[in-house]
Amino acid sequence: MAQLKSGYIPSLDGLRTVSIGIVFAAHAGLGRVVPGGFGVTIFFFISGFLITTLLCREQDRYGAFYLRRLLRLTPPLVLALALGIGLVWLGYLPHVLDPMTLISQFFFFFNYYTVYGTPYAIPGTGVLWSLSVEEHFYLIWPALFVLFAAGRLKTGWIWVFLALFPLWRAVRHYGFGMSSETIYYLSDTRLDSLLFGCALALMIWRGQIPALVERPAVRNGTLLLALAGILISFLWRSEDFRAVARYSLQGLALMPIFFYALTRPDLAIFRPLNWGWMRWLGVWSYSIYLVHQMMIVAFASDRLPPLVSAALAAGAAILWAALLYRFVELPFARLRAHLTGHMTPAAPRAAP
Repeated sequence: MAQLKSGYIPSLDGLRTVSIGIVFAAHAGLGRVVPGGFGVTIFFFISGFLITTLLCREQDRYGAFYLRRLLRLTPPLVLALALGIGLVWLGYLPHVLDPMTLISQFFFFFNYYTVYGTPYAIPGTGVLWSLSVEEHFYLIWPALFVLFAAGRLKTGWIWVFLALFPLWRAVRHYGFGMSSETIYYLSDTRLDSLLFGCALALMIWRGQIPALVERPAVRNGTLLLALAGILISFLWRSEDFRAVARYSLQGLALMPIFFYALTRPDLAIFRPLNWGWMRWLGVWSYSIYLVHQMMIVAFASDRLPPLVSAALAAGAAILWAALLYRFVELPFARLRAHLTGHMTPAAPRAAP
């Protein structure tokens, strides 16, 4: 586990690739068989794990953390919105340009504006609701983390917080009549998807994972139970379950999967996560996520088979993300390093 406390974290970029692959497949027409929302939940888990790992590594540099997040997330978002506006003007996307919706997307309240306002989003930019959830979490968690770092809150308290979320979702669902679809979008009902990742990071950092989990029989049994839990979360179609308990079950199931993927990348089931191309797609996954649905809409055509349109959209999104990484993200990474002292990450290489 020492590698998780410094340097590159194995399998993390590969897991990002898995999540963007799930989301893309769902948006490309396979939504009936591919649970796209679960891909977003994986993204949330990764964000929670990563933010907590970074805070544990640099407990005295919270200001630097916020500056890094700003410089990391904002340039690709601005360019994605600019791309959407350009595609509308050029006629590749339906003409939908609403200033208030764009403001809500840029200032990260689009998820609430989607539910309580009247949004007219550029086709393909509806996915930006999830950025609102993440940014709201970024505002809350570092301040709360100070209490954990100072020892004023024990790790066990995070489980108390996690238990409150399904209770609050029950209040939202049964008390306010909120549907599972609405609960899916709101920060106050979804932040626990990130908090599960935080819980795993804290447990690893503080050495609270029992040695028993390294035994092959325990590892295999735990992974089977985790996969069964995720499968149940897909198949159990009850509106009450989907509104109240689904995200708790998925978060619990993802914890052992992530733990073993990160600490045992040598296992056959996790080895593909560390292939070079998987890691590169993971590095580009944020920018791919921002534009992938716009590309799907732009390349949709009655003259092309759906599979060809999807392939063109995927290629365009990957090309956009690769160019953005080379000419925007790397320069901003150097700027982040200059301003905060945080080193620019090395380019991915294939695992040995």
